Amino acid sequence: MRRVWVVMVSAVLVTVIGCGKKSYEDRLSKNLEDMAYKQRLKKNLMDPPAEKKFQDLAIYVRAPKEEALAKTGQLPVAEGQFDLDASFNDKSEAFLHVLARVKQSKKAPAKGAPPAPPPAQRGDFVSDVLGVLANQFGSPEGLQAPKFGEEVKRGNHFKRLIFTAADKEVKLYTYKQDNHEVALIFVYDPKLKGPLSSKIELCLDSFATGAKASRLYSGGAPEEEADGGAPGPL
Repeated sequence: MRRVWVVMVSAVLVTVIGCGKKSYEDRLSKNLEDMAYKQRLKKNLMDPPAEKKFQDLAIYVRAPKEEALAKTGQLPVAEGQFDLDASFNDKSEAFLHVLARVKQSKKAPAKGAPPAPPPAQRGDFVSDVLGVLANQFGSPEGLQAPKFGEEVKRGNHFKRLIFTAADKEVKLYTYKQDNHEVALIFVYDPKLKGPLSSKIELCLDSFATGAKASRLYSGGAPEEEADGGAPGPL
């Protein structure tokens, strides 16, 4: 009987040790994958912008390599039409434009302060973005009857529209989650499509809003599951 117990205990110990080894190997493999992914991001993307506006709105975006943040947005946007209007560009004339709206709680006016100016007229977010692009590119065929597809990148759900205009290819990705509505607009010469494709993919992968964006800005790691929900209605 004693021999039977020894055999049983030995079998259990072998199983536990084996499971522990597998768990360690899985964690090691995951850490190596994470390190390789971070190196890809560093090689292909810029660091997130240091401007406080992005952090205040909890929008984390890393533009393709060499596309630096311009001093002002470079699309024909009306004043107050969006909460964020930013553009990144490089010497090859590749652009990333970011337009966004974020619902925020209204702050009580200071005692004795003059009344706040009336808010800017705003329509549906995606419709307003398409209007801006029509003004910029002159209503190309791709905008006259836009047909959006869906794309998921590392848990981020986007609506995607691709069209050509003025000898440029334009990729529009719209994102809606909780209080955020964001449009990422990539504009480039078609001859740059090959080198830019992987950078755009990684830009979409690393994009974040809300609590996840705040964690990334503070140096934390994203959660295992991205907080991007199902794509919002157009």
